[in-house]
Amino acid sequence: MMELIRGTSTPEVWLSACEYLAKQPDHEDFDVILHVTDPTPLSKADATVLSGVESFLQKHGGTSVHTVAETIFPLQDYLRGGKKAVFETYPERMAKIHAVRKDRQWGNYAMRMLRQKDRDGTVYNPLQDLLKKIQDHGEHKATFELGRGHAMDEIQCDQSSSEKAGDDIAIYDGAADRRPMYGHLPCLMHVSVKLDHGKVRINATYRSHYYVQRLLGNLLGLARLQYFLAHEANLDIGPLTINSTYAKLDTGSGWNMGDVKTLLAESRRQYAVKETA
Repeated sequence: MMELIRGTSTPEVWLSACEYLAKQPDHEDFDVILHVTDPTPLSKADATVLSGVESFLQKHGGTSVHTVAETIFPLQDYLRGGKKAVFETYPERMAKIHAVRKDRQWGNYAMRMLRQKDRDGTVYNPLQDLLKKIQDHGEHKATFELGRGHAMDEIQCDQSSSEKAGDDIAIYDGAADRRPMYGHLPCLMHVSVKLDHGKVRINATYRSHYYVQRLLGNLLGLARLQYFLAHEANLDIGPLTINSTYAKLDTGSGWNMGDVKTLLAESRRQYAVKETA
């Protein structure tokens, strides 16, 4: 069965999703759909929950929420230097970092969105191309596909078609990713962008999803990508949807399920305080 979890903000949806998995056998499920109606603003309660998760991960040896978010979209570079910093400065810096790392492809979704090779070996920027299509064709009802390493044929529809304008970035690379069983496979598999009456919508598919260590950072990173596209194209921000084809309420080397349930209870209390104020 498919489970749909809806909410207003990214921390609110994170919490509801974790609470759902906490009640499931083995704290896991398949095909969990998360729908955030207003991905970018954070209320006071949202900010407190986010801070609580960040403190929990730091205390227990996990990866920072914001570090996870930056692997999807480099917001700090964007705030400092605009889209030029995203398209040029960030990839140049990451190339230098990757040159001295063995795991240079692991978890770095932003680089897969910013640097790919075409059929003839030419390096191109999928995110830059995606933004240009949104800017140039935002009023048309058309669909364009972008796959890693391939120049996909455009699919044209007449303007009377009901199909929404959109674009896709395939994160999974069969040449590099088809052999490993675990550990070096990207969890984020696909990002689909659609335009709906002047709003940018994002739908992302995850192969495997750890909800304590990764989900909130993933939600924030995708919301930041959504903000970037909407801001640069002078559009509004629509809903954010995630399909976790496999979802797990994970424990780590530094925390157990009791710790997780304490975190969830404290997070829920923040929203209860808001509701009774």
